[in-house]
Amino acid sequence: MKEIRHGEAERAAAALDADLVALDLGDYPLEIDREALMRIADVIREFEPDVLLTHTDKDPFNPDHAEAFFAVERARSLAAGAGVASAFEIVTPPELFLFEPHQPELCNFTPTTFVDITPVIEQKQAAMAEMKAQAYLQTYYGQRAEQRGNHARRSSGNDAIRYAEAFQRVTPQVVDAL
Repeated sequence: MKEIRHGEAERAAAALDADLVALDLGDYPLEIDREALMRIADVIREFEPDVLLTHTDKDPFNPDHAEAFFAVERARSLAAGAGVASAFEIVTPPELFLFEPHQPELCNFTPTTFVDITPVIEQKQAAMAEMKAQAYLQTYYGQRAEQRGNHARRSSGNDAIRYAEAFQRVTPQVVDAL
């Protein structure tokens, strides 16, 4: 199963024109020890992302999802040195968002941000089509993209939005003015 899922992830990443970095930290159960945590922090330092996306901190059906959340949240803090100068290499703290799980109401997920994916919906569908071990998610997230598109249209007044994805912001947004 591990080889199958890895191959699916590689093909999905290729459909998105993205690079896949697999840390091979285990699956069901995912267990993050100090070494694994530092590997995640090192990847964050290496890539210096502006944004990190991860699972919610609660999932009654998959304990690995919460484990992933807490590992990413902690590794982000370690990689950023809590946003202050440090004795070790740090990066600008990336914004942290949770992506929508397929049972949002059971995972404490509340959308705070919508991203218009209308221009890239076919690319997303191609990537999702590669995830054959979880084919049911293709239908679910296709329907959800239409529903979230409606929410994004209503929230923004932009009638051109047909498809959207929802995210929950974890870190505060910093702006110059309101």
